[in-house]
Amino acid sequence: MPSAFSRLHRAGALVAAALLGLTACVPDAAAQDDAVRTTPPTPTHPAPSSSPTPTADPRLTAPASARVAPTCDNIMDPASGKTVHDIVLPEGAVSAPPLFPVLAQGPRCSTDGSTRGDFYAWSPASRTDWDAVVATLTAGESAWFTEEGPRGTYLTYKIDGRYNQTYLFTGDAVILAPTKADTDFVIGPPVA
Repeated sequence: MPSAFSRLHRAGALVAAALLGLTACVPDAAAQDDAVRTTPPTPTHPAPSSSPTPTADPRLTAPASARVAPTCDNIMDPASGKTVHDIVLPEGAVSAPPLFPVLAQGPRCSTDGSTRGDFYAWSPASRTDWDAVVATLTAGESAWFTEEGPRGTYLTYKIDGRYNQTYLFTGDAVILAPTKADTDFVIGPPVA
């Protein structure tokens, strides 16, 4: 018994053949010497209209060295509608250094200003800093892996097929967000 995929594949082939038959060349009215000449049909699709390209936030391409100091108030994309706050530790708590020194130069932020919210960070970083984070998190039987993307290299892991906490190395900075998609909201501080 053929699989659903092969039945679908055959059905698609039949539809394609039928469409090709409908759009085949049409005989030209001015045939010469009993020979039938054909001309391709004229395209009926309008040309795409040129629309203005939206201007990207310069922080997406600005080098880390050209930016003001990062704070929880300036690392998020204003168009995202997301806000983060400095993490406020409970009374008497001792502030621990960041898990990775690569994030030590940036603010520690969360959506609710506590250690229970979703974490976000942006910090200048070198390739050496980044390589150390990757080596640490991908060591042994780790579920962490790297992926290339339009803004740089992601270091992430999945649970039940969904991306979770993700670091993004942009070439001279590291972004931390609760998911891979959330790294889009962190564009770093503005240009100085």
